[in-house]
Amino acid sequence: LDKELMTESSLFNPLADIKVKVQSSFMVSLGEFQGKAPGSFPQGTPRPFGSMQGRSKALFIQSLASISSSSQLRSTALFGHLGGRLVIPNTGVSLLIPHGAIPEESSWEIYLAITQKESSLEPEGPEVLLGPEVSCGPPELAPSSPCALSIPHCAHADPQHWSIHLKRRTQQGKWEEVMSVEEETTSCYCLLDPYACHILLNSFGTYALIGEPLSDCAVRQLKVAVFGCLSCNSLDYNLRVYCVDNTPCAFQEVVSDERLQGGQLLEEPKLLHFKGNTCSLQISVLDVPPFLWRIKPFTACQEVPFSRVWRGSPRPLLGAFSLERFSPATTQLCCTVSVRQLQGHEQLLHVQTSVLE
Repeated sequence: LDKELMTESSLFNPLADIKVKVQSSFMVSLGEFQGKAPGSFPQGTPRPFGSMQGRSKALFIQSLASISSSSQLRSTALFGHLGGRLVIPNTGVSLLIPHGAIPEESSWEIYLAITQKESSLEPEGPEVLLGPEVSCGPPELAPSSPCALSIPHCAHADPQHWSIHLKRRTQQGKWEEVMSVEEETTSCYCLLDPYACHILLNSFGTYALIGEPLSDCAVRQLKVAVFGCLSCNSLDYNLRVYCVDNTPCAFQEVVSDERLQGGQLLEEPKLLHFKGNTCSLQISVLDVPPFLWRIKPFTACQEVPFSRVWRGSPRPLLGAFSLERFSPATTQLCCTVSVRQLQGHEQLLHVQTSVLE
């Protein structure tokens, strides 16, 4: 879980099966930055405005204030002519500013934010949102060379089954299509890998990845995980099964929520391939030890409609189960959680835990 989806090397040395849609001159520019300033990678620590001009500072504050204060997924840092890299920890979202993008003897305060919960983008027709809505800015600032924005996605990006587009929010609040990742454009270039899209941008703003399924075989990759904790009634133990987009930022939200509730991760999360075949998702608890535990009535199996899973949800999708032990002396719980799509893929999560830990 601590691994970062994109390292510096992955951007400059793509795997053989990755489609590269980036002009060589831009890659050379970013490569020079990596060679000249290997240590200038700010890690999202807020810094003073320093020598920023008053107007730039005011624009920054105004732009940052437009992002909902309820979102904690943001980073800010001060950058100069050498450039640097701004990341939102544990989310897979980052912004790489190359050497020379900022004028000499200047310093810019740059922000990067995820606005997934308050997303204003409403996909049209069969389109679905494949990752978080990401803002970088202030949008009034214009770097002299392209910056690389990395946005994680949850699609099994097969061009036979998906048409993936990049959209940008205009100053009027409307969304417009910037490009398709399968086509060249003169205003934007991108590199799509199995877990993220790395986009070279000439201007800051708010961006999102949209996918249109081309067949029933289009796959949305979900991460499934099970958490547990004792309830107020000490004889009951609660299991919460999450199915979220396979992006670090989506799972980070689950981890944060569970930390507040005292939940513990009971099994390594697994990947579920959810197909666009209109079949629903079924979550079940199996193999509960008889005479030691019982599932509260009508909760052994829960079904989630296809549309709710496929189109995503602003809140993490979960199935909640309550298990009751017959005796306080029972401290061990062993069972299996099944998460499967009808006529599709299934994952089994094996729970073996001490409920008193």
